[in-house]
Amino acid sequence: MIDRRESTGTTVSIIGKSAFCAIALVALVSSAANAEPYSEGIEFYQQRNFRRAASCFETAIARSPENTNAIYYAALTYQQLRNNPRAIELYRQLATRYPTSRGGKLAIQALQGLGAGIGGGGGTSQSSTTRSYSRSYGSSSAAEDPDIARLPQQERLHFRTEDNGGKPVLWVSGAVRNTNLDFVFDTGADHTVIGMDHLAQIGLPKPSGPPDGHSMGVGNKVSASWVIRTDLKVGGIQRHNFPLWVSDRTGVPPLLGRNFMEPYNYTIDTSGGSILMNKKVVATASGAGGYTTTSQGGVPFKRVRGGGVVVNVEINGRTIEMLFDTGAQSCLFSRRDINRLGISVPADAETEMTQGVGGSMPGLRFPVSRMRLGPIDKSNLPITVVEQDFGEPLLGQSFFHDYQYTIDDQNGVIRFLRR
Repeated sequence: MIDRRESTGTTVSIIGKSAFCAIALVALVSSAANAEPYSEGIEFYQQRNFRRAASCFETAIARSPENTNAIYYAALTYQQLRNNPRAIELYRQLATRYPTSRGGKLAIQALQGLGAGIGGGGGTSQSSTTRSYSRSYGSSSAAEDPDIARLPQQERLHFRTEDNGGKPVLWVSGAVRNTNLDFVFDTGADHTVIGMDHLAQIGLPKPSGPPDGHSMGVGNKVSASWVIRTDLKVGGIQRHNFPLWVSDRTGVPPLLGRNFMEPYNYTIDTSGGSILMNKKVVATASGAGGYTTTSQGGVPFKRVRGGGVVVNVEINGRTIEMLFDTGAQSCLFSRRDINRLGISVPADAETEMTQGVGGSMPGLRFPVSRMRLGPIDKSNLPITVVEQDFGEPLLGQSFFHDYQYTIDDQNGVIRFLRR
């Protein structure tokens, strides 16, 4: 998220975050959209009324078991409801029964993100590849994605910051098809995304045909998105045939999302201006879950939906789950989140305009008495509250920018070091 103070005193914020999971970025375009339960389910999903949406999608599946879009969206909805067993069951139906359909291919990606195999008859080789891709970065096994296998074991990326009020945004220099393009290093973005205005800079034509999907984030506007396969390089890390998302929105910064950094653990040193990327390694036979495990300390986190890093943050003595988001400059909450925390918005809260991938909306900015996560303990930290419900609140740079931190996937912890 990028804040810039204007002469009016209003803060404009660009939030580099897909509010939903990685696969939730994709909304399939289908003739089945005219089926009443399915279309009602889409409406409820966009309203974030997931229980009603699930009921509609289940009805659509019962009426038309071959409706791959309904199956796919039902799985997405159950992920939002934290019912992963049902989500996995539905994804596996798509992956095994309709593996060549768009929904089937996306279901395979979703199963990778959930760390689940495809299972079922006829899916053995695909299941092996899925497990290798999602759990075995750094492996030299034959099943490993060859693009992952040839990545460097370690790389140090250097970044520049745009610092407004002590809350830096991390910009890294990259190249798409050998054309330079800077990206925001954004752990809150599920995918790596550019806007239509960047295509001419890269020398690529605008996509033709229907979009591959739609995205919706803070601001609640649905944007069409296309996927292009291309070469993307950041530092010494080069990804070939990489899925780059192109949004129909313009004027927003390119975001280097989690699908690019996924093969690595990384340490961000804000004072030194660098990000040390260490490739994940395969566990020994005694390792758990495909990774080595240690007893090293740190702040525990969990991966949700599209791979977002979620931590438990204490605010005024109460605990809430927040998305650790390097692309967010400030800490952003919905009105529902604030009510759950028992915090009242003061009458003198500052008005600001928050703009995200889903458009702009007004917010209120005011300080909270105390926020604490592991060794970081801050008083009177300004936060922003908006009316829209958008998933987990965002823990942005204003909270942790003065710390060096390592996101260690293999041990499931973030390690902070005061600089």
